[in-house]
Amino acid sequence: MGNGLARAATDVLNPFTLFTALYAAAALSLSGLPGGLLYIAAELLAASAVAGCVLLLRRRGLAGDFWLSGRAERPLPAAFLMGAFAALLGALAALDAPEELFLLTLSMGLASAAVALLTLRWKASAHCAVAGHAATAGLLVFGPWGLPFAALLPAVLWARLALGAHTPAQALAGTAVGAASALLLLA
Repeated sequence: MGNGLARAATDVLNPFTLFTALYAAAALSLSGLPGGLLYIAAELLAASAVAGCVLLLRRRGLAGDFWLSGRAERPLPAAFLMGAFAALLGALAALDAPEELFLLTLSMGLASAAVALLTLRWKASAHCAVAGHAATAGLLVFGPWGLPFAALLPAVLWARLALGAHTPAQALAGTAVGAASALLLLA
């Protein structure tokens, strides 16, 4: 039962979902409906491209699961992810997006890059990095209204540890990288 719940939490509270939810909330609150929907469409396109890359790797037998549990599976998708973040940042700049949305996206991109580099030598949790970023950025961008993002962090930490996907040190390192990148650019 606990393993099934942990798997469900990992699948639902995944990096794509958490960042997209945070990004969408920021886009809509900063830009209103028409502009926010445009920015959300750009983010969904970037996220879909990354998901497509991972699915292609799985189809070709180069990745064991969608969450790239093996450290050796991560470099190519991480490079693709960095390209997607760069493209999204370029689109936000071209669309004259609000500065706070641009910085939110940049801070998540920097956290992703840091975790990808760290994972070349030692496996850090990307799930926890995004959850740590969402918790911190949610509070910085929305104040008390960001508490739902902070409330998800313990569930992500528990799920990654319960599944044995990460050690406590790997989960906390990912969380710290995500939180620090949000603090660096949004505080």
